[in-house]
Amino acid sequence: MAPRRAKRQQALVLLTVFPCLAQAVLGHGSLNEYSASTPLTLRPLALDVACPLPVDDNATHPPECEHSTDTTAKYCANTNSRHGPRGWSIITTPETAANSVSFLNQHLNTSRYASLRDTPYKLIDVPGKGKGLVATRPIKQYEEILLDYATLLVDIMFTTKVSAFLGYRLLHAAVDRLSDPASVLELGQSNGYARDSVENILRTNAFGTLLGGVPHIGLYPMVSVRTRMAMSINHACKPNIGAARDIPTGEEITISYIPLGLPTPTRAQKLQQWDFTCHCPLYTARQPQHDASDARRREIDTLRDHAMGAFQAGRPYQALRLTRQVLALLPAEELFPLYSEQYENMARVFYVLRDMENAEKYARLSLGVLEEQGYVTTSIAGEGGRGEALGRMWRRFEEEEEAV
Repeated sequence: MAPRRAKRQQALVLLTVFPCLAQAVLGHGSLNEYSASTPLTLRPLALDVACPLPVDDNATHPPECEHSTDTTAKYCANTNSRHGPRGWSIITTPETAANSVSFLNQHLNTSRYASLRDTPYKLIDVPGKGKGLVATRPIKQYEEILLDYATLLVDIMFTTKVSAFLGYRLLHAAVDRLSDPASVLELGQSNGYARDSVENILRTNAFGTLLGGVPHIGLYPMVSVRTRMAMSINHACKPNIGAARDIPTGEEITISYIPLGLPTPTRAQKLQQWDFTCHCPLYTARQPQHDASDARRREIDTLRDHAMGAFQAGRPYQALRLTRQVLALLPAEELFPLYSEQYENMARVFYVLRDMENAEKYARLSLGVLEEQGYVTTSIAGEGGRGEALGRMWRRFEEEEEAV
């Protein structure tokens, strides 16, 4: 609920504390919403491209680069095949790569990665769905279920700014240089608009995330939407992974392939790119329940937009009232991941009103939800870490005010 420029900066909710190399806890983000029906377009080749020096002294390959078709931007593939269980490759601008050097050099907690092999789930045949994961014991809300690291990250703008021929070449180079290319190449493909196998894999499996504050799409092979490997995590409109709520023994573990909170017609349209019709309990509920859920979701969406509009129009008390209405509707739809966003919006309004007592109250509630949901690591948790996080939030609010 920030001013428009800040709203764009906040458009993708934090998926990981370290987007490239730290853990991604499944269910702590939504799939990226770049258009599934927009293919890369063939354009004249870009020539005379010079690559920058590697941004990481540990890089195992020199960067490969291509210019955008209008020659205003350059995108480079950087790889460290020795980092983590599979290595990583990123395709992004040299500026973003340079700004993300601390992320690129982040040490992976491989012992923690290995410890999750004693998992609380098993892979079984699910009638009508193929393979799926089922809980083998009770799983508490917000308990970490599945841990993985990004293997491939791609700047979203790269998919539209670079010619298809050069773009596909760079995508395949980024994958081929990994220590385990099969971890990407064996992921499922179900997008009917893609004209290349790696593009199809991205469109089918990628999550939205940030690298250096810039929107990217990332592949986390162990938590991908569809795979020919060991894992297969099916869709549900009220997902439970991450864990968004308590999961009893025997219940299937699911993830939402699409953004949370959408009404039925929108969900059905967005799920078409995976070529299936959802039959989760929300879809198969009796018509009165079905209609009531859709009505609540539309009301939540409308209230969020109106709250944003009220805040931007200088009506903070109206924004507070509308945001409280949003918070009251979230439990019925089990939209728990939205709590942190709404608490932060409350903190933002109180900050503008210079009511610092309430601003801190709701900022702490927002950070508390992030800690519970796994966005904030234990190194940041604690009073000292929360104080630093509050300071960063205040600075962000100040920057938003200055940008108006």
